[in-house]
Amino acid sequence: MDNRVFPKDADYFQELQTKTGWSRTLYGFAEWCAPVPGMHTLDVGCGPGLLPAILSRFGCSAVGVDIDLEMFHPSPLHPFIAAADVISLPFSSHSFDIVTATNLLFLLSQPVLALIEMKRVLQPGGRVALLNPSEKLNVRAADIFAEDLGLNGMARDTMLNWAKRAEENHRWTKNETQELYKSAGMKCIASSLKIGPGFGRFSWGLA
Repeated sequence: MDNRVFPKDADYFQELQTKTGWSRTLYGFAEWCAPVPGMHTLDVGCGPGLLPAILSRFGCSAVGVDIDLEMFHPSPLHPFIAAADVISLPFSSHSFDIVTATNLLFLLSQPVLALIEMKRVLQPGGRVALLNPSEKLNVRAADIFAEDLGLNGMARDTMLNWAKRAEENHRWTKNETQELYKSAGMKCIASSLKIGPGFGRFSWGLA
């Protein structure tokens, strides 16, 4: 098994979002969020900006933010992205119809604080949609899955790296996901296992 640990840097995330199956995952997640043309969307922790770019193809007015400016180099994947911290978003309250975060909250020591701030910038009736590792994701399961699919190179490496980070941080069951939303004053409306044998949990909730 490859035990390399990838640094959080621009080159890695550019390759992750453009040269692996992750782009298909983000497109599927965008579809699952059911965006409607004309909606205002915000992706928090957007990295190079692929998800905002995808949401713009659905006719949304899409914006992305990431705390690390290096994520936007050598060039962002979407024109409307900026540096910002999820705990203190530079937007007025009730600005967006959908706020998304993919593989961000599971890395945070206080994910509820981030979710509360994401809720703040939602329009009334808007939704927060999340993609996080599920309880099914671990390094052994990811290694078996990669072997079964014949994944190699970066496709395999990123799958194992995701699993390693999930083991070290958070993996949420359906009930735990519901409690996460509840702790932020929201109600979890939908939760679904996706990505291979269910390694990722898509969820969305309302204030």
